[in-house]
Amino acid sequence: MPSSAIVTLLDLRAAEERAAARALAVAAQAREAAERRQEELAERAARARTDLGARRTAAPRGPVRIADAQAHDRFRARLAAELAAREAAVVAHRRDVLDPARRAEQAAGAAHLAARRRHAVVERALARRRAAERREADRRAEAAADDNRPRMRPPLS
Repeated sequence: MPSSAIVTLLDLRAAEERAAARALAVAAQAREAAERRQEELAERAARARTDLGARRTAAPRGPVRIADAQAHDRFRARLAAELAAREAAVVAHRRDVLDPARRAEQAAGAAHLAARRRHAVVERALARRRAAERREADRRAEAAADDNRPRMRPPLS
């Protein structure tokens, strides 16, 4: 029977690996959420860009008063400012949320892989110890069988 120390170590390594797998799953969910939010922000910026482009190309109908032209210019300036804000939000989100989430997922994946390798090392050590114990038990059984086998005496001539 393997020593309790190696079995305890195997249990600890298995628990470590499970914890690392949970951390990896959490990191992957956080990255997926950040990617979804990044897509939403990019879509909003694209809509704002399209809206601003449509407003710039729209020609006024009929005669235009100066006050109307100024109001239209202010409106386009607000659209341009909104577009700039949305594009800045996309860049900031990528820098502050998405990229760190991706790095965290990579780190969690590396930690999980390292935990799996440590667990595998202990599993292999335990397997080697059990195999050695089986070989020793087989040798003892064979020696006991040899001791119990009647000996043939050579014929006296």
